[in-house]
Parts: sequence; structure tokens; C-alpha cells
Amino acid sequence: MQAIVLTGEERSFCAGLDLKSVPSFAQEDQRRLLDALNRAFLAVYDATVPVVGAINGHAIAGGLVLALCCDWRMVAKTRLQAGLSEVRVGIPYPTAAIEVVQAELPSSVARELVLFGRIVGQEEAMKARVFDEEVEPTQLVEQAVRKAAALAELPRMGFGKIKRQFRREARDRIRSALSGNEPLYGDWLSEETPAAAAAVLARRGSW
Repeated sequence: MQAIVLTGEERSFCAGLDLKSVPSFAQEDQRRLLDALNRAFLAVYDATVPVVGAINGHAIAGGLVLALCCDWRMVAKTRLQAGLSEVRVGIPYPTAAIEVVQAELPSSVARELVLFGRIVGQEEAMKARVFDEEVEPTQLVEQAVRKAAALAELPRMGFGKIKRQFRREARDRIRSALSGNEPLYGDWLSEETPAAAAAVLARRGSW
């Protein structure tokens, strides 16, 4: 059986959408991006092999959703920020993103991160069960590969089928969105998004 390790580069695991360009997208571009996000999140969340996230740095908005798509989330002991900042920029969640967040986070944690856009550090994220395991930064990739190798010893067919059983409801809703039933088509970004995105970008400059 094989396994996958996902990690980032430098200071970020993934910082989410490009807030300099996305707020100006036309309707057709928005629709294509919604489909791309739903496909990308589903590809990780629904992979038939184990996926280990090696969270090396900041995981913000869609970046944290991507981390949550991983079956095991290993985070570096570093001064990273993690959060779901969509509410701060006025960008509602694509179906795949909200399904993953609701399924993978404890409800009280999801409420704070989703509704209020709260940003947490590595230690608080561990306590809140956003991540599963913490390791020294210099050992992150090595430990993630070791974890992936251990999980790869599980019977592949059984793992894939059980994973899809476990996530069936979320998976079915995401697939329905991809078949043309995404509720945000034509109603995703709003007139308040550009200014809100600019304000968030200004704050990110302090990372």
C-alpha cells in the first residue's frame, strides 16, 4: 500500500487563496474556482491511500482546510498561525471546505474558527485538536514520512473502502456540488469582499 505526505515551503504550509486577485473575479471565473477548490479538497479527503499532512508553517483559510483534509496532521513546533479567516474577507465556504471543517473539527472549535475567524498558534491548535501530533521543525518531514510508511502497511483495499464509508455523507454532498449543485454559483463573492480582503492582506504583512 502507498501513502501521501503533503507539506509546504518556507514559512507557510498554505495561506489560502490569492486575495489580491480573487476578489475581482468575474462570475464565470468564480464558478471555475469553486469547482477547482471542491475538486482539490475532495482529491485529498477522498484519497484511497493514507494522507499525512506535514504542517510546516502558517495554515490559513483554504490552507487550513487542506490540512484538515489529511488523515493525520503533524505540525512543527514553531510560531505558526492557523485559522479559518473566510469570515474576515466575506468569502463563504465552498461545499467541500465547509463539509471538511464540520467533519474534522470539534464543534466548539469549529464555531470559533468559522464564525469569528479566530487565529490560533501552534500550541493552542494542538490543544483544540486541530492537529494530531507535534514534532521539532527539523524532524517534521522525516517523521511524516515515517508515519506515512507505517500507515501504508494497512491493507489498501480495506482502508480505501472504510475511509469512504466513514466519510460517505460529506463525500456525497461534495460530489453533488461538483455535479452542478454548488449553492454558491452566482452568489459567492460580494461587494464587501475587496475591501475586507485588502484589510486582511495588510495584517498578514506582520507575520
